[in-house]
Formats: sequence, structure tokens, C-alpha cells
Amino acid sequence: MQLLLGHQVVWITALVLGLVGHGLASDSATQPAEEPAATTQPAAPPRDQPFGLSAKTLSGDWFGLGPQMRDLGIGASFFWNSHFMSNLAGGNNTGGPKHSATYDAIISFDLGKMGLIPDADVLVHARQQWGRSINPWIGPPTKATRTHSSAQQVNDDADYDLTLYVDQLWYRQHFLDRKIALQVGYLDYQTIVDKNVFANSEDRQFMNEALDNNPLFPTASATGLGAALYVKPCDWYELIVGTLDAERLPLYKPGFSTTFHDHAYFLAWIENIFKVQIPSPRGPLAGNYRVGTSYDPLPRVRFGDPGMPTDRDGDNWTFYMSHDQMLYRENDKDSQGLGMFFRYAYSPSAMYRYKQFWSMGPVYTGLIPTRDRDVLGFGFAQLADSGAYRRWRDSNSGNETIYELYYAAEVTPWLVVTPDIQYIDNPGGNDSISHAIAGGVKIRVTF
Repeated sequence: MQLLLGHQVVWITALVLGLVGHGLASDSATQPAEEPAATTQPAAPPRDQPFGLSAKTLSGDWFGLGPQMRDLGIGASFFWNSHFMSNLAGGNNTGGPKHSATYDAIISFDLGKMGLIPDADVLVHARQQWGRSINPWIGPPTKATRTHSSAQQVNDDADYDLTLYVDQLWYRQHFLDRKIALQVGYLDYQTIVDKNVFANSEDRQFMNEALDNNPLFPTASATGLGAALYVKPCDWYELIVGTLDAERLPLYKPGFSTTFHDHAYFLAWIENIFKVQIPSPRGPLAGNYRVGTSYDPLPRVRFGDPGMPTDRDGDNWTFYMSHDQMLYRENDKDSQGLGMFFRYAYSPSAMYRYKQFWSMGPVYTGLIPTRDRDVLGFGFAQLADSGAYRRWRDSNSGNETIYELYYAAEVTPWLVVTPDIQYIDNPGGNDSISHAIAGGVKIRVTF
């Protein structure tokens, strides 16, 4: 009871701060501007002040240096996320809260603006993370590892304690008036395929891994040496073809020792993106419809009679789709309104525990009057296990179903506080634990 009350106090405090912060920012933004004299030039737009309540970043756009940096072709972003999560009821064990945090530093270089290479850019993304996930408290122990876990992490941002490492380092060259682009280097395929406007970022949106990316094809750990080709012949269609070293080492090591040695195993993706604009009285309703396949060549043990000789197989294909569609707009000036997302995947492989996956849910921006940039999101996701796994590996195996609700309250443009609650039915896809309820709060600061 004390834990539940504690979380309620945290969430209520965060929402009150958000209302106060927005009120202060709105008051300053709505003051009438002084009319300039007829003989003077129009006033330059005011610069963001560091730590200002209406500033876009905590540093005030790098203490006023941001515009000059961008003019030189240099972009810089720095984000810090802190999470407090608890298993409130059910699961393997209750208690908490557990704290985890990450920070991301992203630097981009427009080589064309820098006068080096036309239509080319470079990006470096460094990351550090620490703290503990409550995932071991959610599900039962698996027979394979004897560790407790749900099938999907309740906090996708709480992976390991890792010192500063490079998450992305790539070069991209555009061709034919930017209709074609080739990207090579150390890639993170979560940022390339299976993207979704409303459900694709554990930093800003849903926290559960199943509502961040599609778990049936290899993007969750798809970071390594690879290449991606983008072809955009028109405004409404784009094709992405990519490949990545399938034997990359764990814990975010570059993979030079595997990419150019041993077996020539490479993951692959082919994704088609169809963009639509549905007319409405308050402006077009944008939608993105992604349909693709992924290929995983790594040999795995087929589920079968343990008494029979071990049978390994590769060449695993997965069909997937990821859709997002705006359904209603409050006006034609910003993103306020209702949107919807949907994902699906199917794998015929006899080596994967889960055969099908789907997720969906509504997301509303600006639902509360005067809270135009707050976001309310609800998501549902389910992993359906394969009959082969249930027959030959675990007769108690079943589907894991996830429900998640969050409210991202913008206290200031650079500070967002997000209460989050999740209900996991049959965590770990094992009938030994019926459910778990996890909750907490996420704090995001943009420097």
C-alpha cells in the first residue's frame, strides 16, 4: 500500500509540475509584442535562454551557439532519461522501485555545408546506461536459462550497466537529387526499418519492448557493421534494402572480428513504405504503411523430439508490417489530434518460440485543453507461441499479452515527465504466473 501511495504521489506531483510549468511558459509566450518603429528593421527572433522555461533545450540551444554550429554543418543533441519502475502486483516478486538511466549524445556533420563532399553526411551516436531492470521480477524462470523474465522487457531502456560506447557511426551519400542514398558503417536498424510515428521510441513513447519494435525479426539487437540503400522515386513511396553482420558480438562491440572472418552470415531486410495523405477539414491526415520481410541466416536448433538427433537449420524468413495513421486533427497548425498504430509479424520458422506477433493502440496529442504538447498513449501487444515449442519444449507455454498506458507531460519544452503503467498477462508465456502489474515514471531532459 505504501508503494502504491508513493507512486501516486510521484505521478500527481509530476502532473502538477507540468501544469504549472506550462502555465508559466504560456504566460510569457502570450505577452503582446512591442510594435517596432516604422523606421527600424524587424526585430530578430529572441534567442532561447539557458534554463529558460520556454526554451527548447536546457542549455538554450548550446548557449546561443546552435545556429552558428548548424550554419557550419554541425548538429548536436544530448538527451538524459531516468526511470523509476516497480513491480506493483503479481509477477515473480514485488518491490522497488528500481532506478535506471541512459544518456545519448548525437553529433552530425553535413559534409556538403562544410565544403567537403556534396550531398553527404556523417553521424556519431554515443550512449551510456546504468541501473537495473525489474524484468527479472515479472516472469517465471525459463527452462533454458533458469532466470526469471517476461518475454519482453517492461523497460526497453534498461538493458545493462554499460560504460560509454558507440551506438551508431555511419556515413551516408545521396545521389540523383537525393532520390537514392547509401548508408554504411556501424548501424542501428531500429532507426532504419520497422519505424513507427506513434510506437518506436522507449525514450519518448511506450516503455515496453513489444511496443517499441517488432520482436519477431532481428532489430532489437541489430546493431553492427552493415549497409542500407534507400530509394525514393516519388513522394508517396520508398524502398529500403539493408544488410548487417549476423555474427556481431554482444554488448555493442563493433564486429570487425566477425564481419570479415568465419561464416558469411548477414541479416537482411527489404521494406516498402507507402505514404498517404487523407484529406480532412483541418488539414491532411498523414499515414505511413510499411510492409517488408527480414532474413536471418543463423542456424538454430529446430524444436523436435529431444530423443532424436539435433537438427539445426537457418534461412529463416519473417513477414512484417508497421502502420501509423493520423485519424483526427484539432487544427491545421500542429500535431494535436488522434493517431493509431498497428504492427504484425509472422514467421513460419520451426526455430522461433513465437510464431506471430501483433500490437496496436491509439495515441492522442493535446487531449487536455491548454496542454497542447502532452501525449496520452495506450498500447496492446501479444506474442503467440508456436505449437512446436509448446509440444517439444514446454507444455505450459502460452501467449504473453501486454497492456500499457502512459501520459507524457511536458513540464517545459526540455523536460518531460511520463507516468507509465503496464499489465502483463501470462508473463514469460508460462502458465505458472498469471499476471504482473508494473508501474513507474520516466523523466527526460533535453540539453
